[in-house]
Amino acid sequence: MQFFCAVVLMAIFASCGGGKMYKVDGMLDDAQFEGKMVYLVCDREAVDSAVVKDGAFTFEGKADEAWIGTLYAMGETTQVQQDLIVEPGNIIVDLLTEHIGGTALNDSLQMFLEEDAEGEFEAEMEMYIEQYYMAQNAEERSVAEHMYDSLEAIATTRVYDRAMAFYNDNRDNILGAYAMAVLCGTDRLTYNQLNELLSDAADVVKNHKPVSDKLAQLKAVEETSAGKHYTDIEGVDGKLSDIIEGKLALVDFYASWCGPCRAEIRDNLVPLWAKYQNKGLVVVGLNVWERGDAEARKAAHENVMADLGITYPQLVDSTRTATDTYGVRGIPQIMLIGPDGTILARDLRGAAIEEAVINALGK
Repeated sequence: MQFFCAVVLMAIFASCGGGKMYKVDGMLDDAQFEGKMVYLVCDREAVDSAVVKDGAFTFEGKADEAWIGTLYAMGETTQVQQDLIVEPGNIIVDLLTEHIGGTALNDSLQMFLEEDAEGEFEAEMEMYIEQYYMAQNAEERSVAEHMYDSLEAIATTRVYDRAMAFYNDNRDNILGAYAMAVLCGTDRLTYNQLNELLSDAADVVKNHKPVSDKLAQLKAVEETSAGKHYTDIEGVDGKLSDIIEGKLALVDFYASWCGPCRAEIRDNLVPLWAKYQNKGLVVVGLNVWERGDAEARKAAHENVMADLGITYPQLVDSTRTATDTYGVRGIPQIMLIGPDGTILARDLRGAAIEEAVINALGK
């Protein structure tokens, strides 16, 4: 259930350019947005802004080539955003109803976006998220997690199938890049599968940043998958190799603010450390993604250790690149590494953690 803490945060952008004229006529008819700014974002950067006046806003500019952008606005109590294709012509956007159109590419994108493959599951999935955080014990958390994951799997399959069909219809244009980014966001593709899909893809698809970033992330996962030797990590007080060399090791990528991370530590890792530390197991907490400056991160780390009674070795990621090295996009990420440095398993959760440890100790 890494979705809970996944830092990651999906955005679909592309290279920006100037040339032929485009105009975005936008509507945001809600009093909380009156006088607020709407931003036109490309490649994680705001390239233009406009003020909402009388429930409307306008962007104008040039675009030699179509590019994928996002409109974003923050109101008094909520925020809205909408993807669109910036292309020559008059583009119409209603941020409240999430409707786009007016140009050929945006009309096509609207048809794709209207088929909400996840919408029918959203309320029930949110209910299980709430149950997870309200659970009184590990068993209740496990049931809520299982029910959520079952629904998520069905919804993700539908999104994947729709996006693949949309990609096949738009392999040579910017909509193909959009579709491929959606496919990447489902986390259904392995490195080899994505690499094969991109082998004959148009440059506009290959060069789309969310797609190239995903390929790099999947490559890191492939290079640190089960059966491969672990890659060392530099910490504030030493290296991972200093702690685990020659030992069977559970390595837990976690952060103090991550609810599921705390649950795994409390329900599984702390008890396993007490049970197996004298039988050849070392547990290592690898603190990543803490928020704030160095002092704030240090305090958060010390507090979580005290709160959860953590006594096993800790490593704080000093370069903040450990998750990139292992292609981690969501935490907790718990992996088991053998005494010879071979990664035995990744993505361990719940009861599967102890099962993997018992199996490894028995060999």
